[in-house]
Amino acid sequence: MFKAYEIKPGIWWVGALEWNERYIHGFSMPHGSTNNAYLIMDEAVTLIDTCSEDHASELMERIADVVDPAQIAYVVSNHSEKDHAGSLREVLARAPEAKVVTSARGRDILATYLGDERELIPVKTGDELSIGSRTLQFVQTPMVHWPDNMVTYAPQDRLLFSNDAFGQFLATSERFDDEVDAGLLFQSAKKYYANIVMPYSRQTAKALASVGELDLDMIAPSHGLIWRSRIPEIMERYRAWSALEPTDSAVVVYASMYGSTARMAEAITEGFMAQGVSVRTFDLHVSDISDIMTHVMDARYVAVGSPTHNMTVLPEAGAFLAYLKGLSPKGRIGIAFGSTGWAEAGPREIASVLEQAGYTLPLNPQMTKWNDRPEDGDGIFMAISALVERVRSEG
Repeated sequence: MFKAYEIKPGIWWVGALEWNERYIHGFSMPHGSTNNAYLIMDEAVTLIDTCSEDHASELMERIADVVDPAQIAYVVSNHSEKDHAGSLREVLARAPEAKVVTSARGRDILATYLGDERELIPVKTGDELSIGSRTLQFVQTPMVHWPDNMVTYAPQDRLLFSNDAFGQFLATSERFDDEVDAGLLFQSAKKYYANIVMPYSRQTAKALASVGELDLDMIAPSHGLIWRSRIPEIMERYRAWSALEPTDSAVVVYASMYGSTARMAEAITEGFMAQGVSVRTFDLHVSDISDIMTHVMDARYVAVGSPTHNMTVLPEAGAFLAYLKGLSPKGRIGIAFGSTGWAEAGPREIASVLEQAGYTLPLNPQMTKWNDRPEDGDGIFMAISALVERVRSEG
């Protein structure tokens, strides 16, 4: 039933379509996802990556549409995370003579999956593997986004198997970038970067310097569409995203109990708008945190608000702060705010987490007590306006 799709002469997409997947690691995937794997038909049949364990049967059927899986000579594992290597044991059971090629760190991880019974061949940047008419070249890309990551380049085909780099969580019946709406494609790629790759932007910039020198006709990532027509554009966007240079924009994120914190968020939003700062405001009761992070990636200002609840923040705000702490770019301006009663724990906890996440906080936590008054909103509005003016004057 499951068929392989030829993406270049002798190279086949044999991955799995996850039409109904919606969440991974707290990341929402409204358009589903793919686990991409690629089969190279040469003198030594080679499989580039596998897929999650749940989709092992789909992977094996697509491979069998091209060749008896027992003929696989090499499995290249660019990354050991289970959405890429979860079905490796099943593949090796069907390909008893196959050797696994991976990075040194990948070998250590895969050994915990496979035990000591399989040969694991470690490679590093500059190493090559002849598979017949093709010679595969390997480039280590550690921390994009695990320490074991590497990419595989097929120079004869001008094809880069980029693993997590350049990916998108997007399930479609199409396989190539020029077959889908460009807006959806690049928005999906940006959301993927903001939620998966952003904490490792410094390492990503180094990896871009390495792969940017390759002669590329196609980039085949492990998630989403294959790049063939928009390679220069996605490369340029990755360069910009990895630089983490903020725009003159703001994100206001809040959870409110009886409306006071929500009204504070409105005052903060209006303060930014009055200064011509592009701003997006999100209520955590209805907004997805991974969508919010796509905007946080660009923002110079990030304001986070919650009332005090049981001497901490509301659960939705706590979840967002935990997510932000792990992903957030450094060197941005943070603003903590929220309504309080007998204790000021909520806004102060937000300020503490923002500082831990690498934000500077030029304002004290903005707070209203028990029930906000119109003059409270006016004061917050003026504080935000003055802050923007000061930041601009400083350069």
